[in-house]
Amino acid sequence: MGKPEGRLLIHAIGGGDLGYAGAGGEGRATPDYEGDAAATGRDRRPLRKIFEGLAGGGLALSHVVLVGTTNREGIIAGRTFAEHAEEMCRRLTADPGLCGRRLEPGAVVVATPAEPTLAATSAALVELLARRRPEEIIVTCGSGAFAISMGTLCAALHTRNRVRILHIDHPGRPYTLDRAQDADAYLDSWLLRHRFWDSLAELDPSHRAHWELLAARQAGDTTFASLLRDAGTLPPGLPDGTIGKFTEPLPTAQAALFERVGRGEAADFGLLRSWYAEHLSRLLKKENDTLPAPTRAKLDALTAALRTRADGHGGLAGLLRATAHDIRAVAGSAAVRMLHDDALTRMYTRASTHQAHLLPEHGEDTPLPATLVEAADRWEKDDPGHKLVADTDRTGWPVLGSGDVLGLLAVGLELTGRNGDNEQAVRAVLAALSHRRHRLLRSGRLRLRLLASPEARDIAHRLARRTAETIAPDADIQVIENVTGDIETVRDTVVAALASGPPPTGRTGSESLRDVDEVVVALNPGPAATNHGMIAAAVRWSLTAACPLIVAELTRLPDGRSQLTAAHPVLARLGTDRVLAALTASATRRLDLRTAVRLTGRGSHELRGVMRELKRLQNDLYGPAQHTWSPATCLALARQRLTLIAEICGTRPLPAAYLAVEVLRPALFPWHTWKRLCEQLPALQELSALAANSLQGHALDRRAKNGRFATPATDPQVSELLRRAIRELGHHPDDNALLKAYKSVIESLETIYRESG
Repeated sequence: MGKPEGRLLIHAIGGGDLGYAGAGGEGRATPDYEGDAAATGRDRRPLRKIFEGLAGGGLALSHVVLVGTTNREGIIAGRTFAEHAEEMCRRLTADPGLCGRRLEPGAVVVATPAEPTLAATSAALVELLARRRPEEIIVTCGSGAFAISMGTLCAALHTRNRVRILHIDHPGRPYTLDRAQDADAYLDSWLLRHRFWDSLAELDPSHRAHWELLAARQAGDTTFASLLRDAGTLPPGLPDGTIGKFTEPLPTAQAALFERVGRGEAADFGLLRSWYAEHLSRLLKKENDTLPAPTRAKLDALTAALRTRADGHGGLAGLLRATAHDIRAVAGSAAVRMLHDDALTRMYTRASTHQAHLLPEHGEDTPLPATLVEAADRWEKDDPGHKLVADTDRTGWPVLGSGDVLGLLAVGLELTGRNGDNEQAVRAVLAALSHRRHRLLRSGRLRLRLLASPEARDIAHRLARRTAETIAPDADIQVIENVTGDIETVRDTVVAALASGPPPTGRTGSESLRDVDEVVVALNPGPAATNHGMIAAAVRWSLTAACPLIVAELTRLPDGRSQLTAAHPVLARLGTDRVLAALTASATRRLDLRTAVRLTGRGSHELRGVMRELKRLQNDLYGPAQHTWSPATCLALARQRLTLIAEICGTRPLPAAYLAVEVLRPALFPWHTWKRLCEQLPALQELSALAANSLQGHALDRRAKNGRFATPATDPQVSELLRRAIRELGHHPDDNALLKAYKSVIESLETIYRESG
C-alpha cells in the first residue's frame, strides 16, 4: 500500500465551527468560519483550538477530513453541513488559510454522510479511509453530533488504523481508546470463565496439576486423578479426600455435563442420562413419604430403566414422555416437576438421537431447562473444583453464568419541553437488556447504572426511584455520581463504581457485577467526553468480567419514543477481539466448534471473517451425510474425521474414542451400516467398545447393571487405534484434508491475535 501518509485529522463540522455553538436554522446571517483569533471558550473556533493544541503537543498534521452531513434538517444559513464543510475545505487550502492554518490542495477532503448517525458516518468514512494509509488518525469530539465522532472511530477501527480521540477543549491530550494489547492481562480470566482448563495449564505451569485435574474431569476422565492419588503427587494444599471426588465416575459425569452445557455445547447422552437418573432418584428419596404410591411406583420404574438403559433395550425418551403423560402434577413435588419440565424432556430426546451435537446451532442461545439450572446451582455449592481454583489465587465464575446483563446509560439535564427524554431512554435500554437476557443460558437480573454529572445527580436519583417503582421493580438500578471531566477521569470514575459492589464468589448469587454475562452501553446524545469515557469504562469492565460488550446508539423515533440500535461490531477491536481470538483458538483445538463459532460472532468484522471457514470445518467434522453422497464419499470423510481426531488426541484432554464414534454414526453411517462395518473392521469394533465404556457413553448404566466400571484406554492407545481404523477404511493421500482445514483456521485466529495487539 506504499509509505504511510502521516497523521490524519478527522473533524465533524458543527454549529461551533460556523459561529453558532449548538444553534442553527434557516435564514441566519452568513456563518463566520474564521472567528476572532483572540476569542476564548465556546466563542473560539474548534479548528483553531485543535490546530494550536496539536502544534503545542508536537503533533504535526499531514491531512484533514472534514465531515458534514447532507440531510436538510437543522441547516444553517441555508446550507447543509456538507456544503459548509466544502467551503471550509476551500478556505483551508487557499491563502490565507483558515483558523491560523493553511494546507496544500489535496491535503483536505470532505466526507458527506447522509445523516448524523453512527452507521451512516461509518459507511462514508470506511470508503474514504480504505484508499489511504495514515500513520495515525485523530478523531475530534465535542463538535458536531457525537454519533458522527463515534462513527468515525468505527471507520478507523474497521480499516485497522491506529486511532486516538481528541476533545476540542483538551486539544493537547489525545486519548487512545484502542488499546487491544492491554487485553493480554485479561486472557487468564476469559479462559477461567469459559473453563478452558487445558489452556490454563499452558498459561500457568506453576499450577499445571490443578488445571490438568480439572481438564481431565471435564473430559470425563477419572484415571488422571487416580494416578495422582496413587503416586502421592497431589497438588499442594489438596487433601486426598478432595481428590477422591475426581476419581468417582458419577461426580465426574455431573461436572462434565454442567461444564459442557455451560459453554453452550450440546449434552452428551450418557452424561445427561446418568445425571437425570441420579437427580430424579435423589428427589424421590426426599419425597418418599409424601408421594402417592402409584406415582412413586411409576417414577421408581422410570429411574431403574434410566440407570440400566432399560437393560440395554433403549427407548428411554419415549418411556420418559409416556410416564410424564401418565402422572399428574403433585403439589410441592420436585420429582414430578422435573418429569414435567418440557424443555428438559426435549433436551433429553435430542441427546438420545446421538445427533444433537452433530449439527450447528440455529439462532441464539435460549435458557436451559429450569430443572437443570437448579441442579447446577446445587452442584457448584459443593464442587471441589472451587478449592482447586482458589488454590491458584483466582475466583471463578458460576458454571452457567449469572444470567445478569449490565447496562450503562448517561442521564442528561431536563430540557424545556423534553422532560420525558430520560425516562424514554431508560425504557428503551431496559427493553434491550431484557431481550438480551432471554438469549442467555439462564435468566438473571437486569442491572442498570445511570451515569450522572453533579448537575444531573438529583435527576438521576429521581429517575432510578421512579423506574424501580413503576417500570422495572425487579431490576437493580443505581446511580453513579460525579461523572464529569475528561475521558480518562470519566472512565476511572465509572470503573471504580462498578468495582465497589460485592466481591465475586465463583458461585451463583454473589450479586457481583464482575459476574454479569453481558455489558451493554447506550450512547445517548450528550457530552462527548462522558460517552467516550463510558465506552472506555465498558471496554475495561467487559475484559474484567470476561463477557461480551455491546455498544448501541439511542435514536428517536418519529413518535418521540427512543429506541436502541446496535452499533457496529467493529467496536470489539477496542479490547475483546484479541482475547476472543485466543479463546476461539482454544475452543477449536479441543473441537468445541459450536463454542468457537459463537465466540467469533461476538467479535469485530475481522474475527467474524473466520466464521465462514470455521462453520465449514464444523460441518465437515460433525455434519450429517447428504442424501446424494456415495458410500465412497462417506468413507473418505470418515477417514478425514478420524485423522483430525487422531492428530489432536493426546494434545488435549478429549474423550477421543467416544467423539470418533459419534462423528461417524449415525452422522455418516446409519446404525445398520455401522454395525456391518464394525463386524468387518476390527479397529472400528474396538473403537466402538471404548466409546461405549466412556462416561459419555454407557459406562454408568453398565456399572448399574453389572457392578463393574471399565478402565478407560490411554490417549496413545486411542490414537493408535484411530490410525488403525483409518488404514482399515482404506487410507488415501487426501485423508489430511480436514486436518489442513483445521490448521488453516488456527492460523487465521493466531494471525488476528497477533495483529490485534
